Amino acid sequence: MEIQISRAAQGEAREARGAAAWAWYGLGVLLMTTLFAFVVRQMLSLIAPALQTSLGFTDLQLGMLQGLGMAVFASVASYPMGWLADRFGRRLLLALGVACWSLATALFAFQDSFGGLFAATIGIAIGEAGLAPIVFALIPDLFPERQRNTANFIFYGGSLLGAGLGMALGGAMLQWLAGAHDMFPGWLAGIDSWRLAMMLIALPGPIFFLLVLTMPLGHHGGGAGSPTAADDAAPRDFIPYATAHWRTLACIFGSIFAMAVAMTSGLMWFPLALPRAFGIDPATVGVGLGTAIVIATVAGVLLAPLMLRLRRRDADLDPVRAAAIFVALTPLPAALLPFAASAFQVYAIAAVQGALGIAASSLMPGVLQNLAPPHLRSRVLALLGIVNALALAVSPLAIGWISGLIAGPRGMLYAITIVSLPALVASAILMAFAPGPYASTLRAIRPALLEDSL
Repeated sequence: MEIQISRAAQGEAREARGAAAWAWYGLGVLLMTTLFAFVVRQMLSLIAPALQTSLGFTDLQLGMLQGLGMAVFASVASYPMGWLADRFGRRLLLALGVACWSLATALFAFQDSFGGLFAATIGIAIGEAGLAPIVFALIPDLFPERQRNTANFIFYGGSLLGAGLGMALGGAMLQWLAGAHDMFPGWLAGIDSWRLAMMLIALPGPIFFLLVLTMPLGHHGGGAGSPTAADDAAPRDFIPYATAHWRTLACIFGSIFAMAVAMTSGLMWFPLALPRAFGIDPATVGVGLGTAIVIATVAGVLLAPLMLRLRRRDADLDPVRAAAIFVALTPLPAALLPFAASAFQVYAIAAVQGALGIAASSLMPGVLQNLAPPHLRSRVLALLGIVNALALAVSPLAIGWISGLIAGPRGMLYAITIVSLPALVASAILMAFAPGPYASTLRAIRPALLEDSL
């Protein structure tokens, strides 16, 4: 009998190790797929000067292309993608999204008009709309609760690190393409570098499509990852849930929106603002800004768990309170931007501000996974995609309009500050008010989470 029990235990241990290995494989696929999406998104910013040169676009048109094209349609598509993912499978929807944005990226390279580029950008936006809600909804399916925060930090930090690397590699790619036309066949030699870059980054699309389809479909129980008695008592539809907990959603998602407006303003416009202000090459900005993002990502992702270790007062509320501290500090470096005397100083400001913002943002996936009932998880997390998409719409348009009103080579730097500084202040205020409503939501939908603090 003891031998049978021992064998059964060994079999369960092997099964658990196999499930863990598949879970980490799934996280790797999610991370690589997100990196691919970030490279596409960053390239749209890096080629902005080339679009102005070759097609004669105005700042406002670039703002519409990067803002409205990406943001409005991503926002419109985000909730339906979350709804479909909750019902028909998150893995399938993610694979279809990869196929959509890869095809749209390839088509972008062959457009000659604003309308054609705008339509291709819409395709990229729709494909990427389900990325955030599906990925963050999949992580609790793959990992048990004890490993979830670790998986969240790895994914969030890795994806942002990829955003910085993507910008740096994108800048290096544009530099290489600008001087390598003689290496290409005759039919490619006369094609603009920005078109070649979009073609190249579309090529891995089928590989990522297949990788997503090979992901495991984990189903871990407990905590925020599976239904409980409290979940069964929770509203089954999204609207009653949102109505009951609107204060929590308003504080957290309002803060995320304001932070995204500030962060987007720099990422989108520095490739155009720094060449104007300091006379440097746009591709050089990609390398410098990408390096700053990498440094900010590493620092931010390390700061978040360090703050949680230092606090250790309330495991469920500490992430929200720690995020409030980080967000409250972000306006300080942002206020220094108008006084920057060199591109290096701008990179330093971006690195410090980015590290604080990333530290706060890296805590949000766990916060959102906790406040979302499992049967509504993709739809609640779809709000993350919606607010980020709206920020992507507001920021480029506002800065493009304001920069047109300010004369001089530093006008766009001033415009970035005018938009980002009030947004950061608003984000800090909203996050400071978030812990109270957030605790009430946790008590309502999962009372067991706060038993120890009552």
